[in-house]
Amino acid sequence: MAFFAIALITTLLILNYQVYALPLTVMLLISDIAIVGCLLYYFRTGNLTAIACIILLIIMLLCISLVYTGGKENTALYWLMFYPVVAYVTLGLKVGSVFVAIMYLSTTLLLFGADVGQVSYGHVEMTRFLASFTLVILFSGISEFFRQKSHQKIADITLIEKRDALTDPLTGLANRRYIYEHICPRLESDAQSHLPMSILLIDLDNFKLVNDTYGHDFGDQVLIAFTSMLFDKLRTTDIKARYGGEEFIILLPNTELKTAHSVAEKLCAHVADKRIAYDVGMAVSITCSIGIASLNHASQFSKAVKRADDNLYKAKMAGRNTVVSNKQEDE
Repeated sequence: MAFFAIALITTLLILNYQVYALPLTVMLLISDIAIVGCLLYYFRTGNLTAIACIILLIIMLLCISLVYTGGKENTALYWLMFYPVVAYVTLGLKVGSVFVAIMYLSTTLLLFGADVGQVSYGHVEMTRFLASFTLVILFSGISEFFRQKSHQKIADITLIEKRDALTDPLTGLANRRYIYEHICPRLESDAQSHLPMSILLIDLDNFKLVNDTYGHDFGDQVLIAFTSMLFDKLRTTDIKARYGGEEFIILLPNTELKTAHSVAEKLCAHVADKRIAYDVGMAVSITCSIGIASLNHASQFSKAVKRADDNLYKAKMAGRNTVVSNKQEDE
């Protein structure tokens, strides 16, 4: 928009500086310089909204000056027709409406108000222009309203799809993709707020047997119940995710390995003590095995997960319902 405005104003100056009244020529020159300044400021700060408002204000003042002086052969009114479209597209419905309203009122006052030295237009020309300008504003506003509504709907759908892609639909926990696409970059950019971190890799013991014995629907209930147990025993700041199947991964920010081991043992005991209702008068108990690894360097996340997985395997081999970690891994 800024480049177009600069090109247009510069062209008008070059072609018509001998025809335009001096005040209008000066206004065009000042506007051209001001827009160039705004463009340079944008490249330095990146503040697009503020620059767009300033440029639209400059163009508004330029248009009002055109109406006041009449422009070349009293054709100034034609230049105003584009303003509502540009204002709405650039600034949106709410802010754009403010700029358009100021332009509309200023133009109406110049055309039908007291004589303050402005050029004279024919009555028919003024009334037809105002009617046309009103219609342009109306249809531009309606178009922007539906454009924003459509854009918001698309944004909402995109957000839902993105959230679904990063969430396990059964438990409502984050999934593996969320860990690697969102948590890992966060660790890289803000390691000081999260490290040292302990990683817990959890596997529900004999889950296949539970599915085979009681059915997959009950297996789903077990996963949901276990998720609730995680929230019972872990901090709100701890990151909980379903890693796949009956495996879960827990990230404990700002937690040393020794503390994480204690947390894991308490979680194991809590899970073993709970009973999950299966039928009237019948409940099933479950256990879990946990492998732990520490993380002090964000770039070593995948290696730390691998160490936690190795320790989980050792916990399974040790008889399940067990926690395995290695303090020497705290590197």
